[in-house]
Amino acid sequence: MRGYAVVRGTREDVASSSSSSQAATTWRSRSTGGRSTMAAATASRVLVTCLFLVAACAALASSSSSSEPWRGGGCNFTRLFSFGDSVTDNGNWMQYAHSPGAVARPPYGETFFRRPNGRFCDGRIIIDHIADALGIPFLTPYLAGNTSEDYAHGANFAVGGATALGHDYFRKKNLDVRFTPYSLGWQMSWLKKVVDMLSSEQETSELMASSLFLVGEIGGNDYNQALFQGRSVDEVRTYIPDVVAGISASVTELIELGARTVMVPGNFPVGCNPGYLTRFQTNDTAQYDAMGCLKWPNALTELHNRVLKAELAKLGRRHPGVAVVYADYFAAAMDLIADPGKHGFGGEPLVSCCGGGGPYNANLTTHCGMKPFTTCRNPYKAVSWDGFHFTDHAYKVIADGVMRGPYAAPPVLTRCKKRRT
Repeated sequence: MRGYAVVRGTREDVASSSSSSQAATTWRSRSTGGRSTMAAATASRVLVTCLFLVAACAALASSSSSSEPWRGGGCNFTRLFSFGDSVTDNGNWMQYAHSPGAVARPPYGETFFRRPNGRFCDGRIIIDHIADALGIPFLTPYLAGNTSEDYAHGANFAVGGATALGHDYFRKKNLDVRFTPYSLGWQMSWLKKVVDMLSSEQETSELMASSLFLVGEIGGNDYNQALFQGRSVDEVRTYIPDVVAGISASVTELIELGARTVMVPGNFPVGCNPGYLTRFQTNDTAQYDAMGCLKWPNALTELHNRVLKAELAKLGRRHPGVAVVYADYFAAAMDLIADPGKHGFGGEPLVSCCGGGGPYNANLTTHCGMKPFTTCRNPYKAVSWDGFHFTDHAYKVIADGVMRGPYAAPPVLTRCKKRRT
């Protein structure tokens, strides 16, 4: 599970969560108090979409944001803002957790930064590679910054273990909520604080319009939390409309604040994840596909992604002046797993580089960085880093596929080049 360490302590603002959450509902006299109502209405709408997808997946497969023309606010992005979980976290988890776990120890960060730095990876993550592609310096984790200078080029609000929905949603389902409270809604409140800090330097509307926003991937942990606590896939499937509604509400909020370009990734094929393959290992060969991935987790993710794509297409039509871009992380990752040699990977894409042993080198009690773990000789050849996250090399290939094509609609850099000519 992403960001799997248990939270044992948080910064002071977690302790005052109720008051902070209430304060975050207003920003520059703009009321966002209707967020819950908006999410509920969106969930109802998404539920209809979800049920229709189950009955007629083929029809909706063609319904995506790729059919919408590029109508964004330009390609000379001055800032990059990102939201999400441990796939995107570059230090927030390590800043606030009193016991951040193995991510704070070697060999995390060994291949690029040469030290642990809060990234759940051997080196750089997707947001780093996107920043490189845009010519923007690596982002400051929100919890590591203090002044406007720290966020001069944007900020990263992602936190390991984060969910699209808040704790209350999971409490109502009698699920353990010892994971991070910093859900997507909370991360949105952080963005407003940063924009407020920066607004003296630049008009808010201009700042939002000239920034690229990466919302996710997010939502995977909403399903992980339930599945790893023993809930059935049939039950977890019913969460999809609410999860997608939560993502849609945040994207809508960004647009209302002035964002012109929002990229929203789908979730990864967790059925090919060494951690999932270890946790849900079975002797029933019918549950595996030709590549050795578990079918049912991937089917769950694909359904989530189809519903998300349909919802993003609706948002694009509702806001014709905004580019709402779907990033296909699922297809990008499957490409690495199906043909690892094409991008220079080794022949065992389902085996993690760093882990505690077993057929997938993904021991759920002995994680990467916890003795006695083992690490592969060359992480560049590995697709999975620690059983739950990818390697620097894999993230680079995925980021390139999103920025240059073919795994985004439209690929951001391709469109940038066309606009500049």
